[in-house]
Amino acid sequence: MPADLRAFHQLYRPAYVRWAELYLGDRPGAEDVVDAAFEQLAEDWGEALRLDSPAGYAWTILRSRTLEAARARGRRPVVMDTAAFETAALRDAVDPVGELEESLSIYQAIRELPERQHDVIVLLYCLGYGVQETADVLGISVPGVRSTARYARRRLKEALGLDREGGSGDLTDLAD
Repeated sequence: MPADLRAFHQLYRPAYVRWAELYLGDRPGAEDVVDAAFEQLAEDWGEALRLDSPAGYAWTILRSRTLEAARARGRRPVVMDTAAFETAALRDAVDPVGELEESLSIYQAIRELPERQHDVIVLLYCLGYGVQETADVLGISVPGVRSTARYARRRLKEALGLDREGGSGDLTDLAD
């Protein structure tokens, strides 16, 4: 493995495993998917380096492999289903059923976002990465992450009917 690919692997593998695990529901399966994605990337590494964003190319491979693995298992990705049950707000809620309904609505709305918006929101808010880390993982600029997150939050707000409630324009749970 070339030194630059080895460095890329060390830098991005942890984030890729977290992403795949979130969707597949188990670490060993996630590691297998990430390893397969890196094997494909190794085959294409020379081409990837000629692109404007090798990280973006690698992300595309990972995303595709993860979703293929979920489909091959005969199930849809579990990220939004399990995340709704794991929220701290749910554990501490006065009205756990209401909180669960709200969480499921939010996660359904996230699931329906366009691909790039979905990825940004999941990395920022479900996995807790910062803006710079998200930009690095996706192979896009920091302003690109901020802009995409802003549009995604606006879309989520509309999908959840929050735009009709006269709010400030931002989802408080999804602030920058």
